[in-house]
Amino acid sequence: MIILQVAVTLVVAATVACGSDGPAATPTGAGPGARPEVVVDGLDRPTQFVPLEDGRFVVAQLAGDEDAGRGQVVLTGAGSPPQVLLDGLDVPTGVALADGRLWVMEATAISVADWAGPGSMPGPLRPVRPGLQGNGRSQGSLTALEDGRILYATTGTTRGSGGAAPGTGTLWSLDPATDRSEPVAVGAKNAYATAVDADTLGVTEIGDAAVPPPDLLVEIPVPAPGSTAVDLGWPSCRPVVDCPGVVTPAASFPPGATPTGIAADDGDWLVALFSEGRIVRVPRGGGAPVDVTDGLDGPHSVVRSPEGRTLVSEHGAGRIVALP
Repeated sequence: MIILQVAVTLVVAATVACGSDGPAATPTGAGPGARPEVVVDGLDRPTQFVPLEDGRFVVAQLAGDEDAGRGQVVLTGAGSPPQVLLDGLDVPTGVALADGRLWVMEATAISVADWAGPGSMPGPLRPVRPGLQGNGRSQGSLTALEDGRILYATTGTTRGSGGAAPGTGTLWSLDPATDRSEPVAVGAKNAYATAVDADTLGVTEIGDAAVPPPDLLVEIPVPAPGSTAVDLGWPSCRPVVDCPGVVTPAASFPPGATPTGIAADDGDWLVALFSEGRIVRVPRGGGAPVDVTDGLDGPHSVVRSPEGRTLVSEHGAGRIVALP
């Protein structure tokens, strides 16, 4: 399947749906009052995507088996066939646009290319953080902050003493002006996805089944440059109740739910639970998750579009759908 290889409960999508790009209105999934519609079809294991103001999308996709090294970033939608912007990528699970640059998260590197937008091709892809440390699972998605900094994560692995190995289990902010990174949060087994709502950052944490609860949503302040990193508690403390010095989770999800996407929506968080095929809503400040829709085939990323639609990439089905 994707990317994560985090729990035996995950099911690999064996086939990818094919079809034409364009504003089709094909129902998919089922859920409480929601009938998603297909917006873009014919993708190959899409991960994160960015909607553009002209109705098109910049999409990262594996474009084959995870270990094949054929990952791509494509421009697609608005009735046009996909245009490959970047290829030969190693498990591209994150993509972001900021200040005329296209950022990509791969298995062990975060890279950037200059890109003037639709109608042009990106410049050479330049590794900014090659040789990222981690536990062998994908590093996750990217978030561009308003000041241009890029948020990314390195997955957590332990050293002989039982603590986190240096450079792992951390959520980082990268300053494009200096190419320097600083930690935003430590103690993260896999801080896979982030989203901003005013002054609050929502972080989904794909955990370790040996340290319950395994999958979480946490809320922390949007980090200012130079701020002290907060502690999310892995591996020494993954709190079911308050744990001294550790951020208390806003919500938890069933073991193996695999929250790979998050978006802010009207004071709530929308979270994609990859292995359960669900999108859930969690109140900002914390509370029990409530189903928005289910029956999706590996929902990876969830995004609020410029026109206010909720969009989801279906990794297994190879498409982007819109929730009503």
